[in-house]
Amino acid sequence: MDDTFSTILPATASEQVRPRVLLADDYVALLTAWRRLLEPSCEVVGSVCDGRALVEAATSLAPDVIVADLSMPEVSGLDACRQIKTRSPQTKIVLVTAGADEWVARAAFRAGASAFVLKHSAADDLLTAIRSAMLGDTYCTPSVGMNGRNLH
Repeated sequence: MDDTFSTILPATASEQVRPRVLLADDYVALLTAWRRLLEPSCEVVGSVCDGRALVEAATSLAPDVIVADLSMPEVSGLDACRQIKTRSPQTKIVLVTAGADEWVARAAFRAGASAFVLKHSAADDLLTAIRSAMLGDTYCTPSVGMNGRNLH
């Protein structure tokens, strides 16, 4: 599978489509790993380590997509998602977590997330989740067990 967005999203003749992505997690090593994974296909516009900084950066950087941990200091990923979607409804949010609970995934989608990805499968699922979000679709890591069901 081609990891560029040019095969998924239409691009102008002179430039490839590269979504502007903001990363948020309180674990710096994970931010570094996500950046390495995404940079060939996305423009990573910034990274932050807590929910309050995420809400501020979302306003100032105006990313297309935010990849954020569900559990962060200051403001949770769920609360940050709600605040960002209120201020900027067009911003797509991919929430990432370690737990595979279906009720948490449902809460993420109700908060406005476009995708729900488990950390242990992020290497496989994160680009797919971003692609889906950019196309206006939703995505949930298959092992959560929600595929084909109402995500809200």
